[in-house]
Amino acid sequence: MARDKIVEALDTYDDWLRQHCRAIDAELAEKRQLLAADTFAFLRGTCFRFAALFAAKLPDLLQRAPVPSCGDAHIENFGTWRDQEGRLVWGVNDLDEAAILPWPADLVRLLASALLLREKSGAKAKELAATVRDAYAKGLAAPGSFVLDEEHAALRAFVLPDDAARAAFWKRLDGLRAVPQVPADFRQALVADLPVGAEVQRIVYRRAGLGSLGRPRFTLIANWAGGRLVREAKTRLPSAWLYAEVKGAEPVEPIAIMAAPGRAADPWYRMMPEIVVRRLAPDSRRLSAPDGHTETLLTQLGAMATELGHVHATGRHAHKAEQELARLSASELRDAAETMAALVEEDHAALAARQDR
Repeated sequence: MARDKIVEALDTYDDWLRQHCRAIDAELAEKRQLLAADTFAFLRGTCFRFAALFAAKLPDLLQRAPVPSCGDAHIENFGTWRDQEGRLVWGVNDLDEAAILPWPADLVRLLASALLLREKSGAKAKELAATVRDAYAKGLAAPGSFVLDEEHAALRAFVLPDDAARAAFWKRLDGLRAVPQVPADFRQALVADLPVGAEVQRIVYRRAGLGSLGRPRFTLIANWAGGRLVREAKTRLPSAWLYAEVKGAEPVEPIAIMAAPGRAADPWYRMMPEIVVRRLAPDSRRLSAPDGHTETLLTQLGAMATELGHVHATGRHAHKAEQELARLSASELRDAAETMAALVEEDHAALAARQDR
């Protein structure tokens, strides 16, 4: 039965997770409940399942040009950071599942996520698909970064935190309990990233994300030069596409994507063999899914697809991807995304039915 298959897939992944890190079983149990409660949450938290189904149901797309890919492109996997010049930059800010993949993989996952949320905006699948395809083409043709200090006013209006958001950021951190014993490798990774003279205030346990729920994650708060700063360290695992043994998927160093020529990299983003460290701040954050009118969703979705084009353009097969894109219509892209969205909905319904038993 479908409900047994999805539970078996989740159980197998959790067992694999336990072999690769100090998995937190209480969080894994809660994660299962969150996945069953919402279809979009299910998409976010099961990238490995999406990868396996993509390979099984869309084999023709596996033959497309391989490029450095986000691997987990969805509408809530974009955010902001400060580059080495202190400029505010927006783009893909979570590369946990990054891999060398056929270029349609990121587009199909991004569009599928938008399809699952479109009822909130009233957007039509045809509009969403055309927006993704056309914006992606622009990003491939003119690689770069979304530096917000001078341009992209429409996007800037969505991402700048107001006073309430800033206050909420610090209030959440103030409410977290300090961890009495932090694993030595995490403590070392966090402390090594601090500026000279910073004094550690405390290290807390912070729950965040959904795909990474169940993995150890620690947040350091320090005092420095008249204010506080925050660093976070979480467990690094192989890409879900490699876990799913998708044909043609290859490992890639996320830092090579982030810091490729022409990219405004996050200088505080560090990846070690088993730990990822990044800076947290009110203006360095992941952004929630857009809500509201069709125009809002289309504006943000277009920027996301353009950013994926920027990322893919860092690969040596980007020109071939452009040629293949010219032969892929928006309707074909829509059909692929609708196929994947339907499979996500089917898996989610099966898990929800199992959880209700």
